[in-house]
Amino acid sequence: MFWAIVNRMFSSATALICAMQLWSWYSKLPDPVPSHFDAAGQVNGEMSLFGFYALMITLHVVMLILFPVLGAFLKVIPNSMINVPNKDYWLAPERRDSTLLFNSTFLVAIGWQTSWLLILLFHLTCMVAVKNKTTITPEFNYVMTGYLLVVFGEVVYFYYKFRRPKIEAN
Repeated sequence: MFWAIVNRMFSSATALICAMQLWSWYSKLPDPVPSHFDAAGQVNGEMSLFGFYALMITLHVVMLILFPVLGAFLKVIPNSMINVPNKDYWLAPERRDSTLLFNSTFLVAIGWQTSWLLILLFHLTCMVAVKNKTTITPEFNYVMTGYLLVVFGEVVYFYYKFRRPKIEAN
């Protein structure tokens, strides 16, 4: 329950910060906006300002609304469609509710964390557009490395949490 409340707070704060960021950059950005970068971080594609904003808003809605909705639907999804390590153990009737609560909370956290990735990438892209820079690196590399390390840590924790407990001999 504690983590569900924390997730709601982080999701709400993330949505507010996203809205403020979108509002504050709108009048400063050129049309078209650099929107695609090659492997070296060089700008190699642009899109209209409207398209750029529509894409960012859609991605944030998916992360901040769709992920929690998917988590809420876990209770009605059959066990065969849920992918959890040691599924037979963790989705047994006596543990199913707590397992699904954890997974629902986990989905919400991944949603707001990915939304933060988008906020940072949006900021870097806006900086490239406003300052007429030709590259998004090295900052992009730092942001992606940090995000991937967080996700890797969460996946390791997820597998650790859902390992099969050792049964003690009597």
